[in-house]
Amino acid sequence: MSLLSVPTSKKPLFWSADINKLDKQKHRKYIIHQVLQYGSITDIEWLKQYYSQTDIKQTFCDQPRKTYSTRTFNFIKNYLLKINGHLDPNQYVTL
Repeated sequence: MSLLSVPTSKKPLFWSADINKLDKQKHRKYIIHQVLQYGSITDIEWLKQYYSQTDIKQTFCDQPRKTYSTRTFNFIKNYLLKINGHLDPNQYVTL
């Protein structure tokens, strides 16, 4: 088990989980999507201390989570992760 060390300033990102039990590998999808969706640029830089850009991009593309706003989805896809291929917004965007 590889627990994620969550600083106090990052705890609000993981409001729906027990941060003392977040396993870096087991909860990878949850951790990455929570930070991408709710985090600031500083939070995303923190995330990159635990996961590579490739890991973040792969998780976002291969394990979609339908919780994003259209704006957030487009920002992450087009600017933050620079994904050139097509991703179906219906797998990410909630109304």
